[in-house]
Amino acid sequence: MKRTFVLIIVVAAALPALVAMTALAPSAGPGDALWEATVRVESKGDPRAYNAHDGAGGIAQIRAVCLADVNRIAGRRGLVERYSPSDLTDPAKARRIWALYLEYYGDLYEKRTGRTPTDEIYARIWNGGPNGWHKDCTRPYWDRVRSVME
Repeated sequence: MKRTFVLIIVVAAALPALVAMTALAPSAGPGDALWEATVRVESKGDPRAYNAHDGAGGIAQIRAVCLADVNRIAGRRGLVERYSPSDLTDPAKARRIWALYLEYYGDLYEKRTGRTPTDEIYARIWNGGPNGWHKDCTRPYWDRVRSVME
């Protein structure tokens, strides 16, 4: 009886770490290599980068429309997190915004096509919006991201 109790405590203590590792697994959405390549292509790693022409800011060059969309997605998924324009210069928050956006639209892509999203699909969605994966104008962006990943 005493051993069972100790085992339960050990498993319960490890559960949050196991859940976190599962949530960050590459199969759960866009991964580290794609994030790093996106950052290099978008801002060369500068969290203060700003593109006045597109109104895009931060390390991942996030636009206001994307930010609003991510807040909508978070609400739809029952998440309490919300983001503001000041969060775009925080690399950790920018990555979370990027991941929420791509996971959501990657799931929609999978529902529509029956195929699991690849790095190419995620990159083209990031560049061209929810349906960017099938827009010809997003191919050059994917080529740049892929070359950084290689």
